[in-house]
Amino acid sequence: MASQAEDVAEGDDGDEEDRAAARATRAAQAWRWEALLGDAAAGAAPDTGGAAAPAAGCASQGRGAGQHGQQAAAGAGAAEHAASEAPVRRGVIRFVYVLVDMTDASRQPDYKPRRLEFAVAAAARFAARLLEESPLAELGLGVLRGGTCEAVAPLTSSCEEFTSRLEAAAADGARGRMCVTSGLQRLLTGLESMPPYGTREAVILFSSLSTSDPAETPVDGLLSTLAERRVRVSVVSMSPELHVLRRACVKTGGTLTVALDAAHFEQLLGAHAPAPACAARGVAPKLVRMGFPRQLVGDALPAVCACHQRLRARLFACPQCLTRVCQVPSRCHVCELPLASAPLMARAFTHLLPTPAFQCRAGTGGGAPRAAVCFGCQASAAERRCPACGQSFCVSCDAFVHGPLRHCPGCLAASTGSFAAELGARGG
Repeated sequence: MASQAEDVAEGDDGDEEDRAAARATRAAQAWRWEALLGDAAAGAAPDTGGAAAPAAGCASQGRGAGQHGQQAAAGAGAAEHAASEAPVRRGVIRFVYVLVDMTDASRQPDYKPRRLEFAVAAAARFAARLLEESPLAELGLGVLRGGTCEAVAPLTSSCEEFTSRLEAAAADGARGRMCVTSGLQRLLTGLESMPPYGTREAVILFSSLSTSDPAETPVDGLLSTLAERRVRVSVVSMSPELHVLRRACVKTGGTLTVALDAAHFEQLLGAHAPAPACAARGVAPKLVRMGFPRQLVGDALPAVCACHQRLRARLFACPQCLTRVCQVPSRCHVCELPLASAPLMARAFTHLLPTPAFQCRAGTGGGAPRAAVCFGCQASAAERRCPACGQSFCVSCDAFVHGPLRHCPGCLAASTGSFAAELGARGG
């Protein structure tokens, strides 16, 4: 009776065989939606689209499901550890173009307040994070609207300049239709002349459902040229994927991802902030000549910088031509010498020397004894152990150490203590 009532509620008025087929179809659709959201209650089945269930959801399904979740988590941890130990080539110097969709499709209010304002804020946060993790990178900006791609900002290492030009472009509002070929042509024009020792990347923030491309500009020719010039195109979309974007990402070695909501969009976009792995012939190894400028002090300040022609209270002198610039890293506007500093070089190489993966402490079921206290927060029960210094950490501190911090506090404390002991032994 319950199944008949459900059939009536769904509007199925055929025979018993038709109603049974309709019920099976509804069940399959519901399962696919749960699998798409990564819900652990959907159960294990093939072709889940790569969505992994959270460990907490697995643990709440009883003993059998909990054991399966622990085995899956252990396998994933072993694979991640093996991947972190394997040598990977990554680009230290990056040239990245960000294309933001500002067509009429960005007026949709599903991403609050609208897709346009949300994409602008997300692009600004992405620029700040990318330049923080890759200080030697340069960012360019393009806007897709009105059937063309506007070159808003050239490649720059200044996050403030990138953000100000992005906000100025967003103030003009959304208009017109999408033209993917115009954006690809803009990428080719802006990145093909970049030096071969840097990675050439493009990230497109997409929100349209269609594209209007001119017949005289074939997409296949642009994609082949982008692949030859080693330009890697990636797309983070708020709408269902387009076939032409999928072809562009596959042809150039990039990725295409579709966001489920605002938080998922931020997560997918943030995945492009770390330096990507280089292909076999992706980047040509080469010694790069760089300058370390000297900061001006004394009566020479304030003075006018050569990059913005504005009066500045803090300036740096190029070591080659003595041109005054207002920020580092940057590129000298006279001799084109890349300018950097020792702290920036150290930050640029942090992802090449990662923190070693922590190991599970010896205990019942791979967990930590109750007496162990986390060295990081001093509050939680420690379940991981640093193989270098031997200190114990909880799961949250483990994620923080290997994420934003990228340094083990126990190793830093040990190195500081040994340095202090050496100074004391020398009488300093």
